[in-house]
Amino acid sequence: MTEKHYERFSLDIDFSVFDHIVIGSGMGGLTAATWLSKAGKKVAVLERHYVPGGFTHSFKRKKGFQWDVGVHYVGNMKKDESLLGMFNFITESKLEWESMGSIYDVVYVGNKRFEFKAGKENFIKQFIEYFPEEEKAILKYLSLIEKANKRGTLFFFEKVFEPWLSKSLGQLIKKRYARYSQKTTWEILSSLTDNKLLIAVLCGQCGNYGLSPKFSSFAAHAMVIGHFMEGGYYPKGGADQICLKTIDVLNALGSKVFINANVQEIITKNNTVTGIRVDDTLINCSSVISNVGVSNTFNQLLSEKAKQHCGFNLKHVQPSTGHICLYVGLSKSSVELNLPKHNVWYYANENTDQLIENATCSEAPTNFAYISFPSAKDSEWETKNPGTATIQAISVGKYDWFSDYENQPWRNRDEAYKKMKSDFKDTMLNRLYSLFPQIEGNIEVTEVSTPLSTKHFSNYKKGEIYGLAHTPERFTLPFLRPKTKIKGLKLVGQDITLVGVSGAMLSGVLCATTILKLKSWRLFKEIGDQKK
Repeated sequence: MTEKHYERFSLDIDFSVFDHIVIGSGMGGLTAATWLSKAGKKVAVLERHYVPGGFTHSFKRKKGFQWDVGVHYVGNMKKDESLLGMFNFITESKLEWESMGSIYDVVYVGNKRFEFKAGKENFIKQFIEYFPEEEKAILKYLSLIEKANKRGTLFFFEKVFEPWLSKSLGQLIKKRYARYSQKTTWEILSSLTDNKLLIAVLCGQCGNYGLSPKFSSFAAHAMVIGHFMEGGYYPKGGADQICLKTIDVLNALGSKVFINANVQEIITKNNTVTGIRVDDTLINCSSVISNVGVSNTFNQLLSEKAKQHCGFNLKHVQPSTGHICLYVGLSKSSVELNLPKHNVWYYANENTDQLIENATCSEAPTNFAYISFPSAKDSEWETKNPGTATIQAISVGKYDWFSDYENQPWRNRDEAYKKMKSDFKDTMLNRLYSLFPQIEGNIEVTEVSTPLSTKHFSNYKKGEIYGLAHTPERFTLPFLRPKTKIKGLKLVGQDITLVGVSGAMLSGVLCATTILKLKSWRLFKEIGDQKK
């Protein structure tokens, strides 16, 4: 990644030429910025990190090893799918995608292996083969997924309604969605079957939204399952191509992305945005779009008076989970090591809630692991990095395990913290060797990240990766929408919609629509024309 895509923040820059300022360069902020730019607006995107992209960026280590930090695969990317049209729109069709193949996820429950195959009919056929006595439950499950997601589409679109419409039609939309959003995944699935193994397998991808079945909203589960039903895809060249190709379009439209720009405050007067403070310097502006998470926006950037005016209350919704990740660099290619494109989800047994919620630092990889193979998914990897491969192996990582070291400097924390990371590495390697014994003896580089690493780079206070937890309560919060009670302040990001790059993109579209109103329909038409 080179700095030709973006500029370093400087107080000498004239920000008066920009119509909108976006705080944070994750996918929600970049999407909103691109939509506004395509409508003729000039947008400045400010990123506190030294690379842009939020959870779409990648990082490198010696000998060219590179790993993505958040985007491991994306669904709904078949030809004519709306999400592909969205990506083509914000990147001018410069971003290429590759299918992960007919199998996109494999779930292990103990020593039992279950494949998730692309396509609804393939899914049905495969699962009925696994659980022939549960055909009725499987078909009912998929029916509920589809019904929940149809109503979910309206639920999220309601977020752009004006207050008068939200209080009338909006209430009906929310009420109809509540039969899915206000029940846990466990409640819905246990009403269909008492087969604990089937429930465990159907919830095998729960790490994609960060909560086990007894705590997660079925609405969140349904959206994620539906998102990947037609298979998984990966950006050609790596996950960072998502943000880089988008930033190229922004630059061409006269907007800019600035790194090393740590916004300290959103300044308001009479409940109206008047500016932001960066490096203890005031920058006047009248429109701010925050992409740094709802909690950070209200608890860190706004005054107490402004926060109270917004009616912000997160007492009943906790931040999402953290994670620990082992990054592995290998001295042979993915082909030589026979590494798959599909992801692997490993659970020691069918008690998913117990394995995840009662995890301990030392035992986490023994009981649960998510394993991804970036180099195998990227057809350009071998050309750029011949004879090498990469793996990412993730497990539960609770912030409290590491909180004693939170105020110590990055890469210079106590030996006890380093030992925790080393112990995790050893335990996770044992899990990898049990599933992929061929990699043993071919490991060249390893590195471990914890929730403290996530906090350092993303500024999420508890090292969470999915913003607010995807509980039923989350779907009842009235302020999770682009427009706030502060004039000139809008919100984007996965908190506003749902987890993941697609959820963040949707939030950007909703935010831009809130600002542009009817003018945004021209942009929707342009996306529709691209699909024809």
